[in-house]
Amino acid sequence: MTAKEQKRQEKKDFVYADKAQTDILLEVPSDNNPYIAKSACLHGYDVLELMAKKSFVETLLLLFTGELPAPEKVQLLEQLMIGLINPGPRHPAVKAAMVAGVSKANVEHLLPVGLSVLGGKSNGAKEVEQAMVFLQENKDKSAQEIIGGLLKTSARGAVQGEFHLFPGFGNSYGAIDEFSVSLAAQLFNGSESTSGFIALGQAINNELKAYDMGWLKTGIAATVFCELGVSSRQGCGLFQLLCAPGILAHGVEQTHKPITAIPMLSDEQHTYTPEIDLNKVKADE
Repeated sequence: MTAKEQKRQEKKDFVYADKAQTDILLEVPSDNNPYIAKSACLHGYDVLELMAKKSFVETLLLLFTGELPAPEKVQLLEQLMIGLINPGPRHPAVKAAMVAGVSKANVEHLLPVGLSVLGGKSNGAKEVEQAMVFLQENKDKSAQEIIGGLLKTSARGAVQGEFHLFPGFGNSYGAIDEFSVSLAAQLFNGSESTSGFIALGQAINNELKAYDMGWLKTGIAATVFCELGVSSRQGCGLFQLLCAPGILAHGVEQTHKPITAIPMLSDEQHTYTPEIDLNKVKADE
């Protein structure tokens, strides 16, 4: 078969499905109207029974993993949900929703505005995804192995303010993020495992203390999601879901205030600093 004939055959084999398919939810059609569902099963479990017998956190993990979780996993995610419920008004995602709110944007747009910003690579959902991939790729290495090589090639001295040695771990405003460290300490309190993602994350945090770095919220979330068996793509969206309540609350709060409630920067306060090319810095060294 020639290349031209092969391409022609590939086009013939390219056929769209008759309907969208999913393994997550089964809707049982009504006897009277096939377009109406009389019951629904989530990964094989009747939704009404889940409502009666299971918690929201248990059902959430079932949705993403396909299995009902063990009690310790439920507690771990529930604690993380509380810790991440509000990123705080200094987080760009929350600030974006606040500005949209005080500007009298439609209330249904406030959360999407904040979540779009939360999807970023710096302290956002994309960093959680990258941190999960990083932890999964390095799970068989020691913290010393992971950090040693990265410290030698990093450009910490050339970066002012916030520096992430790798996704999920670094410093905040030039110092250890104390709240994140406290959050991790309470979240992982009692974890006696010497292996697994939690143990690796704790070891990395301990090694980074000497360099004024450690846990970031994105790294904590990534560690928990890896421990729960959530995929990196799911973790990216799940992080946004967990942070959404705070973003919405702050955004709606500002809708009751005048536009003057948010500072307006003067022209003199706007500065442009070209982004540092870390590859060039490394080459110069």
